[in-house]
This record gives sequence, structure tokens and C-alpha cells, in this order.
Amino acid sequence: MFGVILAGGSGTRFWPKSREQSPKQLLRIIGQNTMIQNTVERLLPLIPAENIFMVTHALHAFETCRQTEGFGISPSQLLAEPVGKNTAAAVGFAAKILHEKNPDAVMAVFPADHVIKDPKAFCDILGRAEKIAEKGYLVTLGIQPTRPEEGYGYIKQGRTLEGSKGAFEVERFVEKPDAMTAQKFIAEGGYSWNCGVFLWKVATILEEIQTHLPKLYAALPSIVAHTIENNRKYDYRLLDSEGEKIYDSLPFISIDNGILEKSKRVAVIPATIQWNDVGAWDALEDVAEKDAEGNVFTENVTPLDCTGSIIQGEGRMIGAVGLKDIIVVDTPDALLVCDKNQAQKVKLLVNKLKEKHRPEVKLGVTVQKPWGSYTGLEEKDHYLVKRIEVNSGERLSLQSHNHRSEHWTVVSGSALVDLDDKQITLKENESLFIPLKSKHRLANPHETPLILIEVQMGDKVVEEDIIRYQDDYNRC
Repeated sequence: MFGVILAGGSGTRFWPKSREQSPKQLLRIIGQNTMIQNTVERLLPLIPAENIFMVTHALHAFETCRQTEGFGISPSQLLAEPVGKNTAAAVGFAAKILHEKNPDAVMAVFPADHVIKDPKAFCDILGRAEKIAEKGYLVTLGIQPTRPEEGYGYIKQGRTLEGSKGAFEVERFVEKPDAMTAQKFIAEGGYSWNCGVFLWKVATILEEIQTHLPKLYAALPSIVAHTIENNRKYDYRLLDSEGEKIYDSLPFISIDNGILEKSKRVAVIPATIQWNDVGAWDALEDVAEKDAEGNVFTENVTPLDCTGSIIQGEGRMIGAVGLKDIIVVDTPDALLVCDKNQAQKVKLLVNKLKEKHRPEVKLGVTVQKPWGSYTGLEEKDHYLVKRIEVNSGERLSLQSHNHRSEHWTVVSGSALVDLDDKQITLKENESLFIPLKSKHRLANPHETPLILIEVQMGDKVVEEDIIRYQDDYNRC
């Protein structure tokens, strides 16, 4: 069996912790690992690492590879989309790649950002679902509803599947009903939540795509033909310029709407596992540890007379007095305060911030880069202070700036600097001035991380003021 993890989501309801360049699946929301790391770890008892593939946006490909390499997943098993086209395109892309390996193998599809508390039971159900998928069915897992939830799709089970105990034909799908309809489903019985976990043979799903999404099916051979390797530190697969144009022309549609709602061979296995899609901040009360008053607090919160509230911070002390059913999320550059019953509307708030072109939508204070990361410490009209961390063996591009000079001070590790026609070694507590328009490059050839403080000064201190001449990550 192949596993395909769909990791293209943006997680806007988890703003301000989740941003466009650091989406929910790449963050630590529950536990010590990120959500995609938890997903991989959950699958390994059933699916070997060499059979686990991932599909994500090209913007997140490098960080996804970095986070999953410790599990034995080769970067070549990651497919990078140039643009998000919802799940049908991602599934089709992966299926066409896997078809070259084994068209008769079962392909299991998983979201990258869900929480499942009993992984053994989950793998047991997947084993049962694999046998049904081998018979030519499109199999989906249905979660037993615990409340009339409006934020989930519902699956109505039909007749028992012949020769398959505990599996049913799917009578119909219902996309996110209103509260009254959801309550009716719960009372009527026979409905499951659609959790987005699917199993089918590779050849079967391609047949269904050909039938119901012919435009997508017709484009898949060309997309695969224009798939190339990154040829950098992580050799994930991406599309060349022609492939990007083809992919951009694909229909924007989910696999649920495009295939499962139309197919005549869909089966559902009701599952009683502890599952949560962690779709918004209020989900933490279902998956995280609560105190005696039903609060979910990080360690830096000091509460007094608070009940049913969720307060999450990243460092500074937070005092909370007399809060009830309130969500507070504190990050270095943005603060969210929200009624817990309005948590789903955070997405609408993010859309409003996009309309205002607020930078807090895209980036946090700390920005991950292929070579490491930088953290903004202070910014004014004519200067910017950053903390830069360069990973072992990595280096930035050879570059210059038209509007700013830079001053570097090493606080930990040792740097190798190219400055015009000179090469300079900077050790801890040593500094270097980078003049305006000078060609320069920062590298860390050592085993320990390099940390330095950078002060930029000039008439324009923006990230876009970079002219690249050479780059290890193909950004010139």
C-alpha cells in the first residue's frame, strides 16, 4: 500500500500562529512534533517510509522535506504544486506518479493536519479498508458523530457491502449542513462525519477521474512529463515552466465534489477512533490537556478565575482575569482575541487582513529559509535589526543591495564571509560591515549553528532589496 499525505492547506483559522509561509501542518500544535510529523509517525507501523508520498505547495516543499527526512522519507517522494488547486488535482498528480510504480496497488490518502489519539486502532481500520479497496471500491472512513457539527461533511450509509463486514455502500454525501439539518442527521442515525481519509487502487481512482473529471485526466500525462527534480539539497519533484502553466489551468475542485459525490462505487467504513481535524482554535479543548476549570493554557499564562478559555502564547508572560469562553493567541507581531463560539470566523478575519495587504498574513516574526531562519527584532523607517541563524553546511546566496548597508555581529558559532574579492572568517563577538552595493555571501561551514545579529541601514530596508548572483536554492 502507498500512503499519500496531502499537505497543501493554509490553516487560516489558526492565525496568527499559522501564516501563508508557515501553515498549520508545519507547526507544533499538539505535542513535541509538528502535525505533519505526527501524521507520518502514525502511518509508519502500516506503510513503510519508502511508500509514503507527500503533495504540498512549492513554497513549503523545502521545510516539509526537512521535517520529514528523519523518518526515512526521501525528498524525491514529495511532489510540489506550483499553485493550490484543491485536492482533486493533488490526488490525480500523485496517482499518475504511482501508476508508473504499481497500478494495482492501493493508494491511501491522508490529510496532514489531523489528530488521531489511537493510532493502532486507526491502522487496524486501514487494514480492513485496504481489502475493500482491492475489490475496486473507493473507500472512505466515516467518524461517528458526537455532536451536530456544522463544519464537517456528512456521509449517509446505505446497504451493507456484500461480503464485507462493517462496510457499507455510500448512499449520499452532504456538504457541511446547517445546525438544524445536522441535528436531524444525528437523530436519524446512519450518518458519519467525512474525515478526508480515502483508500482506492491507483488504477481505480484514475478511471474515476477519467469519467468524472476528464479535463484533469487529460492533463495528467503532460504534468508528469514536465515533472523534474529540484537538484538542490532536497531533490523533491516540481514542475518546469510548461508544467506550471498546465497545472494552473486545472479545475479547482475537491476530490469529494469531483469524484466521490458522483461515483457509483463508493464504500464507507464507520470508525469509532478519536479523531479531530483541528480546524480552528476551539478544537484544542478536545485534543489538548485541560485544567480543572476547562481551560487550555500554555505555561506562560497566569490565570485568575478563568473558565473554558484557550490562551496560547510563545514567550512573554500573560495574565488573565475573569475570562470565560475566550480565545487569546499571542505571537510577537500579532494578537488574536476571540469569543470561543466564533472561532470559525478567524478565516474571515484573515480575509479582511488580506484586503488590507497586511504582512502578518504571510509572514511571522521568524521566517524559515532553506539555509536556516531569520527573526525580526526591531524595524523603523531607516533601519532593521534581525537575528539570523544559518544551519550547518548551509550558505546564503551571493548578493548585493541597492538601498542598504549591513553590519553583522557573530554571537554564536563561526561564519565564512565572501565580501567582494575577499574571504573573511568571523568568530564569536567579531563584527563586519557590508557596504552598500558590495557583493557578499554568508556561510556556515561548521557543524554547529551560526547565529548573528544583522543591522540593516538605508533609505529602504525591505526583503525585496536583494540582487542574487549565485544561489544554492535556485532563487536567482
